[in-house]
Amino acid sequence: MAYRVSTEARGGGKVYTLHDDATGSSASILPSYGFNLFDLRLPVAGEVRPVIVSEPDWADQPRNPARNGVPILFPYPNRVRDATYQFHGKTYRLPVGLAPNAIHGFALDAPWNVIEEKADESGASLTGRYQISWATPKMIENWPTDAILEVRYQLAGRTLTMTITVNNPTAKALPYGFGIHPYFRLPLAPGGAPEKTQVILPAAKEWVLDQFLPTGERREVEARVDFRKGQPRKGLKLDDVLTGLAFENDRCVCRLVDQNLPAEFRLSFDRNFRELVVYTPPREDDVISLEPYTQTTDAINLATKGVDGGLRVLEHGGQDKMTIVMETVG
Repeated sequence: MAYRVSTEARGGGKVYTLHDDATGSSASILPSYGFNLFDLRLPVAGEVRPVIVSEPDWADQPRNPARNGVPILFPYPNRVRDATYQFHGKTYRLPVGLAPNAIHGFALDAPWNVIEEKADESGASLTGRYQISWATPKMIENWPTDAILEVRYQLAGRTLTMTITVNNPTAKALPYGFGIHPYFRLPLAPGGAPEKTQVILPAAKEWVLDQFLPTGERREVEARVDFRKGQPRKGLKLDDVLTGLAFENDRCVCRLVDQNLPAEFRLSFDRNFRELVVYTPPREDDVISLEPYTQTTDAINLATKGVDGGLRVLEHGGQDKMTIVMETVG
């Protein structure tokens, strides 16, 4: 069989690797630390190359959970103003991350349960489950109710599909937002010229930010963050929330094009995702983070002001399902 799942004990816990032996593609996940997809290798211009960025020894000593691999952000992505919010008339406090705000939720460095590993004719897959009350019991007082998040990674050919399911197991309303914070390499191969790349993102609008928090106003994208016709990665300095996304066949497709090869990496997602954060880490000129979110930053506080920032609310027994796809072309 072309597809298989292997395991390896590392310092940070058991690593699961999905393999497609026909193409050489592989995807490595660390369930014990955020179910992080920390290494993804796909065919690029005739050679299997890493497309996701993490520190070389990260699986042995997992750290900096928001700065490596594919951090999973739940039950809120990005910041919550002053680490405080109200929901149904009650005030809640969150742990401070980047003072004075909370940031990125509870799941990105939490232990996850592996509930299925599988290899069949459709691909190799791994499914993990995070539940607030089980994985991060101290946080249950910080959120209005419990929540269950399941993520399934499936590798087939040169495509990695991420299927996300959110469930409300309680009798109370569950507010939430979901996002990922993946770090991608561009240029796609070592030694490539950053000026010979293109970042292409189909976003027509942006949220106006004040100290990285939305004011509630949206506007047409300024030239600095207008990527509809593409901009080179070279020289970009970004930490912006884009919206007004364009969908074709119910998918929004973001492209990282390396004209040096030529080849490209594509990140696509369904209509559950209405915002895209674009971030360039300082001092890393060959890395870019494209972060699909179901909501904008601080949506739970915007909602109390009557601003639709995308906050989702699941009633008892409710379920949401969404997909993100990563693939290479060329």
